[in-house]
Amino acid sequence: MSSGRMRFRAAAKYAVAASLFLLGAGTWPRAWCGRNADAWFDGRADRQAALARSVERWVGGELSRTNFATGRGQFDGEWLFGSYLMAGFGLGQCALEHPADDRARRVALVAACIDAILRPDVRAFDAESWLGEDPIDSLDGPSAHAAYLGYLNLLLGFHRLLDPDSRHAALNDRITAALARRLEASPILMIETYPGETYPVDNCAVAGSIGLHDRVTGADHGDLLRRWREQLRRCWVDPRSGLLVQSIDSRTGAAVDWPRASGTSLGLYFLSFWDPGLASELYAALRSECAGTRLGFGGMREYPAWVRAGTAWAERTGDIDSGPVLLGFGLSPTGFSLGPTRMFGDRETFRDLFATAWLFGAPVERGGRFEFVAGGPLGNAILLAMVTAPPGGGGVAR
Repeated sequence: MSSGRMRFRAAAKYAVAASLFLLGAGTWPRAWCGRNADAWFDGRADRQAALARSVERWVGGELSRTNFATGRGQFDGEWLFGSYLMAGFGLGQCALEHPADDRARRVALVAACIDAILRPDVRAFDAESWLGEDPIDSLDGPSAHAAYLGYLNLLLGFHRLLDPDSRHAALNDRITAALARRLEASPILMIETYPGETYPVDNCAVAGSIGLHDRVTGADHGDLLRRWREQLRRCWVDPRSGLLVQSIDSRTGAAVDWPRASGTSLGLYFLSFWDPGLASELYAALRSECAGTRLGFGGMREYPAWVRAGTAWAERTGDIDSGPVLLGFGLSPTGFSLGPTRMFGDRETFRDLFATAWLFGAPVERGGRFEFVAGGPLGNAILLAMVTAPPGGGGVAR
């Protein structure tokens, strides 16, 4: 995928973790690293609360691009945005699963994450990529801003699910209307993340956010979403593997990258807020094609079997989306797949992946907080969102 995509992966830290994996897996048994997996899979309140407190500490201060060190300002901005976004999902999911444990404060923290995402300095990375056009100020215009608006709008709808009187309800309505209009105007029913760059995973957030808006408000974009789902299955779900194509041509919709696990694992999480059935289909394909173990630790291969068989370089390379690819396994899809395993009741795969996350993350517990030292604000926010992903997906029973 090109360098313009949303990048919620701390690739440099993953490279260090990959080395630790090779050095330590033979002497640090998988059983030790996975010994607490069931407590997390079962949603034990004390485990979720300890990680949530660490994430609250990160996002309770005012993060900035200087908290990240990717070497490129745009990527730093994306990771800043992603830290608040995934923290919002994780904290909201904690509030849903354990409503007796400080629910009101956690719901308020979701709103605070939205406030942060709306700060000019946080949304600046997207405006810079659109030649200075701000994604919020230009809602009446034609430019898509798919990832920033789609991801934000999904969190807006989720907050509204938690709090029907959300003070962000009007913005949720405006962004939904803009995204629906832009999808309708696209001849391929897909919209750009950045000029000339279109990614199915980001459009999963767009469609998921429109579907969640319908769910919480009673609005009806059913015809648009049905056509979008049909187009996704027909054109951008790889028929051989069932995985999402990673990147497509903005004009023709033709695939310009392989089907990959990194986009599929994140995309199906977004889709679960609207269509858990479609999300389940994608997870079944992801597990069948990509799940595996090495040295007792679980992971998700970045590429499906037919790509691995046909291209020698596919097993060796990684990028900002996958993280390093180690023995064929992508570190990003391994982390992002923790959420779907929990959503769809796959305890065994969760155990395998959790053991790997434990080894890579260098966890520590102190002062009532649990955190993965290697993760920083972004990594811990992602892991909170994934280990609290609700059974069935999408928050609450429909």
